[in-house]
Amino acid sequence: MRGKTAARDGVTLRAVLLGILFIPANVYLVVQWETVWGTQYPTTMSIFFNAVFSLFLVVCLNGIWRRLSPRTALRQGELLTFYLVLVMAVAVSGHDFSQTIFCTLGTARWYATPENEWGTLFGPYVPQWLTMNDPVVLRGLYEGDTTIYRAEYARAWVRPIFWWTLFLTAIVWTALCLNVLVRRQWIEHEKLSYPLTHLPFEMTEPTEAGFWRRPALWLGIGLGGGVTLWNGIAYLWPVVPTIPLVFDVGPQITAKPWSAVGDLRIQLNPYAIGLAFAIPLDLLFSSWFFFFLWEGQRVLGSALGVRVPGYPFPDQQLLGGYLTIGLILLWTGRRFFLRMFWKGVRFRRESVDAEEPMSHRAALWGAFGGIVFLTVFLWRAGAALWFGLGFFVVYYGILFTFTRMRAEVGPPLQGIHYSGPLQLFVALLGSRRIPVRTLTVAAPLWTHTKELRNHPMPFLLEGFKLAQRADMDTRRLWKVMLLSAALGVPVTFWAWLQASYQWGGVGGWRGVAAYNTVERWVLQRSDPDPIFLSATGFGAAVVLVNTVLRLRFVGWPLHPLGYLLAGYYHFERLWFPFLVAWAIKRLTLQFGGIRGFRRVFPFFLGLVLGEFIVGSCWGMYGLLTATRTYAFKGW
Repeated sequence: MRGKTAARDGVTLRAVLLGILFIPANVYLVVQWETVWGTQYPTTMSIFFNAVFSLFLVVCLNGIWRRLSPRTALRQGELLTFYLVLVMAVAVSGHDFSQTIFCTLGTARWYATPENEWGTLFGPYVPQWLTMNDPVVLRGLYEGDTTIYRAEYARAWVRPIFWWTLFLTAIVWTALCLNVLVRRQWIEHEKLSYPLTHLPFEMTEPTEAGFWRRPALWLGIGLGGGVTLWNGIAYLWPVVPTIPLVFDVGPQITAKPWSAVGDLRIQLNPYAIGLAFAIPLDLLFSSWFFFFLWEGQRVLGSALGVRVPGYPFPDQQLLGGYLTIGLILLWTGRRFFLRMFWKGVRFRRESVDAEEPMSHRAALWGAFGGIVFLTVFLWRAGAALWFGLGFFVVYYGILFTFTRMRAEVGPPLQGIHYSGPLQLFVALLGSRRIPVRTLTVAAPLWTHTKELRNHPMPFLLEGFKLAQRADMDTRRLWKVMLLSAALGVPVTFWAWLQASYQWGGVGGWRGVAAYNTVERWVLQRSDPDPIFLSATGFGAAVVLVNTVLRLRFVGWPLHPLGYLLAGYYHFERLWFPFLVAWAIKRLTLQFGGIRGFRRVFPFFLGLVLGEFIVGSCWGMYGLLTATRTYAFKGW
């Protein structure tokens, strides 16, 4: 057990500076991959392969340095600090978090024509201080063949960069405070597994701990990396045969009603099997079982002759399920949360607060202040006050459950597609009851939440979990992670502007999609959507019933989080890796027990690490050579 001094040494200046040094290159790669080239998409995953690759490089260099100067080499806490600094910057750089917002900032002005009448429809309501309206600056942005480093362009973007950086940092701040409030309950009391923290923690263990000396690890690295290396070569030179990893049996099923399953992919991605192996057994079983239940809904609908577009409305069901899980978590932990609430209201401070990243009182008022700031921000932009408050209550309600899923399941991906807080309000009230000004201001929020996938909030809590395992000072760590997020936003803005002024209109279709949606809501004033709301209620009911059965009957095999994970459309590519991991893990525990699990676990971490290393190299090679290369993820 390390002493207090050693723990505090984990969050050091040199570790923070090293992380900041890696931020520009990683953010630039993310913007290039996701918005310019439309490939790789690292931030659609629950663990960023480019951040793991960067950590691997630093660990290797640190190992060499340790041989030369053992006393000055980076310790585990410093390596994890580096990793968390990088992860937070990459998280805010993701196209689901910030890039999609940036792609809307000139849309209403640049794409306005006499035919669509956007100048009349949106022009009076677009906030000037948050968008770009200078025609000269916009011409360079959308036509390209110039540079952001011209003085008139750079000056024009200072104001929107400042305000959006403040807004997005406030989102991260509020998420941070909410995580402080649940940290003790989920990390120390319930002792959730946090599967996605295993790889970075093991990678940074001292050399004498033996992780890097285990043959099983290198066997996994060789297999995962070897498959990705071979398929990458075959992608560039088609004469080389590929190692087939994807088999779509869906097109072979032509008889009705079974043909309603659509794509039924059998994929054998090594990294997916490796990540799934760390997931608790009941959650693995629930995920692939519920996947077939979702497919059963489609088959049943076809058999009954259901012709409603969008059936069985998975994303609306997921929205209801996520919000219900959040309410259940609040109810089951009500004593804990009420105690913290009253402590904050009464300005009481307890001795346990000394062990927290910040006092519960500060976290409670910080979260409250953050939501108030975000609500007022939207109000100043022109949105109705009730809309801003309601939006962020629902927004953080979803993220609350997202964070819980990551802590308990640790899936390779998770998300809701086109069913976020904005869509819920339109379905609940009808667009006719929402002012046009509010809908116009909400256009960037539509892109921000059109696909709720990866958000900084779960990474913050995983950072606290890593800090607990490595005995790090969380009072320093939260400040460092928040600083990294604040730096990541303008760096992302710079990377996007640099690409846009070079190539012209990078990601512009995202802004057009947002304003097209708002245009439809404004011109076709609608009433509440009973189908959307019914599907949301059905998803809530399924999750609620499953939760009651799990609490009532000991050994109930199905976990409600599995229903939410399996309903996300990308899970069609992961159900088979989950099935394989479940079968291997069950046999391992049955015949080898926990000791057998620990012996084979490095092999599965190696599968992940091998694909992440080689996959990152292929991605960087593609950018250097301006060539589309093999994307190992499979989506």
